[in-house]
Amino acid sequence: MTSPSSAPTVTASGSAAAAGSAAPRAAVLLIGDELLSGKIRDENGWFLAKMMRRRGIALVEIRTVGDGIEDIGRALLELLARVPLVFTSGGVGPTHDDRTLEAIARATGHPLMRHPEIEAELRAHYGSGLTPEALSMADVPEGTVLRAGPGWPVMRLDLQAPQPARVYVLPGVPPLLRTKIERLEALPDELPQGEGWHLATLHSTLEEHRLAPLLDAVLERHPGVEIGSYPRWTREDDGQVRYHVRVTFEAPMAAAAVVQAARDALRASLPEGTLLPDPDPTVVSA
Repeated sequence: MTSPSSAPTVTASGSAAAAGSAAPRAAVLLIGDELLSGKIRDENGWFLAKMMRRRGIALVEIRTVGDGIEDIGRALLELLARVPLVFTSGGVGPTHDDRTLEAIARATGHPLMRHPEIEAELRAHYGSGLTPEALSMADVPEGTVLRAGPGWPVMRLDLQAPQPARVYVLPGVPPLLRTKIERLEALPDELPQGEGWHLATLHSTLEEHRLAPLLDAVLERHPGVEIGSYPRWTREDDGQVRYHVRVTFEAPMAAAAVVQAARDALRASLPEGTLLPDPDPTVVSA
């Protein structure tokens, strides 16, 4: 069994190249025909994104696929080619459409093996009512490590080829996934921890099409800063609709000075009278 200390390193270059900082990089693979058909609205991608932002992990992609074994395997390998850390969600139950573990086994070359700890857990839970379908949940890719117990574990697969990587196999039921992530976070050194992001904001009444060239100029002078523009419409007490744009500036914590410089540059370039008071101009995200 691989211990956390001997697991593959899952850090890589982050987005604040200008500050010479680094952030762990990860992706999320959501699995289930029900997500593609709209029968179920995804909650897990959003939850995992918030968790990673809080921990200073750069989430580079959230991908959704159906229950097809080839689709799951292909998506997993494509994500692992981009990042060394992937969280999957869904497809780990006992029914015909729960194919995530088989797909991971085929894609990574780690054949399915009966895990004795999971088998014992299933036998204790179901007793004489244990069916072959339920027992199949103990078949996991060879080398799988069980984490985040007690109860049904999170399955972790550490890979060495074609490059060091780690896959966490999570349930698709949102309350279960949230519980398992909380338990993973409580384990020392289990999940990567980055330095966090520095966030600054600015509000303006300038319309986005006029704001766009100003943002382009700021981006060119401040590489490595992520800038977002979010228009909003609010109805005032007098019944009139007011328009404004919230602009965010973000980068890893080491680039805080660059973030502030980018915000100040945009502020200085705004036409007179278009800057709005910002009740919370700078927020430091841990």
